[in-house]
Amino acid sequence: MLRGAANAICSIAAGLILTAAVAPVASANETVLVCDLYGDHVAPLPAGVYGIGAAISCPGNPAALPPSGGMEIYTVQNRTVKQGSDVAFRVNAPSGMTIAGVYIPHMWSSGINDGSGWAGDFFWAGGSGGASVFDYETGWSSGYLGAPHFTWPTTGTPYFGWQIACFSTTCTNGGLEWLSVELLELNMAETTGPTISATGGLWGTGNSWIRGSWPLAYSADSPSGVCSLNASLNGITIPGSSSAPNPSVFHQCAAPAVQQTINTAQYGNGALPLRLGASDAAGLANSAGSTVNVDNAPVNLSLSGPVDAPVTDGTQYITATASAGPSGVDGIECSLDGSPYQSYSGSRTQLAVQGVGVHQASCFARNNAVTPNGTRATSPVQNWTLSIREPSVATVAFSRVVNALRCAKKQIRVRIPAHWTTVKYHGRKVRVRVPAQTRTVTVTHCHPRIVRRRVIIHGRVHIVKVVLLPKTVNGTSKRVRHGAATSVSGWVGTVNGNALAGVPVRVMTAPDDGSPRFTQAALVTSAADGSWTARLPAGPSRLVQAIYDGAATVEPAVSAPANVIVPAALVMRVRPRTTHWGSTITIRGQVRGGYVPAAGELVILHVGWGGGSTEIGHLYTDRHGRFHTRYTFLRGNGTVTYRLWATSARETDYPYLPSRSRRISVTVRQ
Repeated sequence: MLRGAANAICSIAAGLILTAAVAPVASANETVLVCDLYGDHVAPLPAGVYGIGAAISCPGNPAALPPSGGMEIYTVQNRTVKQGSDVAFRVNAPSGMTIAGVYIPHMWSSGINDGSGWAGDFFWAGGSGGASVFDYETGWSSGYLGAPHFTWPTTGTPYFGWQIACFSTTCTNGGLEWLSVELLELNMAETTGPTISATGGLWGTGNSWIRGSWPLAYSADSPSGVCSLNASLNGITIPGSSSAPNPSVFHQCAAPAVQQTINTAQYGNGALPLRLGASDAAGLANSAGSTVNVDNAPVNLSLSGPVDAPVTDGTQYITATASAGPSGVDGIECSLDGSPYQSYSGSRTQLAVQGVGVHQASCFARNNAVTPNGTRATSPVQNWTLSIREPSVATVAFSRVVNALRCAKKQIRVRIPAHWTTVKYHGRKVRVRVPAQTRTVTVTHCHPRIVRRRVIIHGRVHIVKVVLLPKTVNGTSKRVRHGAATSVSGWVGTVNGNALAGVPVRVMTAPDDGSPRFTQAALVTSAADGSWTARLPAGPSRLVQAIYDGAATVEPAVSAPANVIVPAALVMRVRPRTTHWGSTITIRGQVRGGYVPAAGELVILHVGWGGGSTEIGHLYTDRHGRFHTRYTFLRGNGTVTYRLWATSARETDYPYLPSRSRRISVTVRQ
């Protein structure tokens, strides 16, 4: 709404009274009824009284003489004034506006310009006098002016008024001379549009990158008053403020200043256009724009690098890589092993790590977008653990003693001479003499292995006896009978030869069937010298490995595999054991120990006699190792005893060495 008031200027002459001066109202192309004789559209009256004995009345005051209505100028009866005395109303346009036109649909005049000496007219900048008022005139408009020198100015006028003046030598008031403007319509033209004012906050970010919630404060004003304020960010409307026009004043609208907080996350990221707009009561609008750089995208950080490394590999590096939205990565902050965070510029950096121990790195990244208090966006803290340890060694072997001493127990007679000794008798120690005696005792006598060797002494060959001392020999393979347990041993320590005492060692085994599937067979603890021994239960041919899982300062280690070699075990039955030529026998048997391939294990049947042997069949067992078949002896003479047995074959998916069953005798007769 436009707010304000025009000034009513009155020149008071003796005997003239200004009865009312109601503020005219500005309107942009709209009619405003300021003061109506009939009481319609009554505007607020101005404060104060103008003229001597003036009466203010709108609408007319019945107590006034003559009856008043609208904005009136009238004379006081029986008073005489000199020539040139006058009184006038004048409406001034406020700054930034001009009066583009005037329309007075209701007025009344009496005793003016009728030869009585009283004159009256309307006046404005650049024209007056010709727009005279005559008795009983009921209306007037600036659009009806005809004389060229009284043409209404195209640019409007800064003021408009009407007056009554004495043009005779003297003028005597009859009390019936008055000029009453009962309804005044002003058409106001605005010379300047709305002016928008915005400072700081979202508007004042300039080229900086921002994020989060920012204040937006702006206002606007114009001569006719701002009726609405509006804004948009990235084309998305931001609610503003508004004001309903008040047609009783020049400054008709007063939309309040906008102060609000904008969550930039709702408007996208990047260089976003910010527009502020205002429109006033005169229908004029204005806008202002700027660019706001917004980045509410998350900041990400990833860490990469080794998690375990031997100290012999030298310095290790943990790599931190960051990414961000359109504002880019400002830097990376990292702390190593609890040290204060250190800043690194750019989106990628490497942390050098060295020394035996468990190292912990913590990093986060930040972008270039800030909140109003200057806080940048950061990524979640990422952690990375790197163990730098001494390399270790694990071995596994089968130990055996060669050239062991040959020992035997013997009973011998031993002569014990007489001697004194101390014994307890009734709780007291006493010395007694033990007589000489002969006893039979069992002793163990051992002697080393002695072999004969041929040696050359002074060019001649001699046969000498050589004593072979016992010694322990380690091997990576060991043959174990079927169904027997065995022992395995090893050592664990660092590559520098330092034994690792009291550490756990896992002994893993896998059937030697071409597709090793290791399982833990034993868990042992190393001795003070790093050695260990484990007992392996009975089983098939196996691969054996020792695994040390490492510690905070020592790397894990895995030994080379050792082999346990186990022969197969076959059992076979033949029915009947005595038969006739041309008869058939039944052969049944089983491969023991399990681990039979799903397709079965190949079994070869043999028959032997005094002069030789031959194969009589090849067959596969079922998945449980069982097999059976029938065999017929051909025609023959006399009585013959045959031997039958079964052997297993060498196959990669069967974890046993080839072996055979015991021989079974079958007698064939007439």
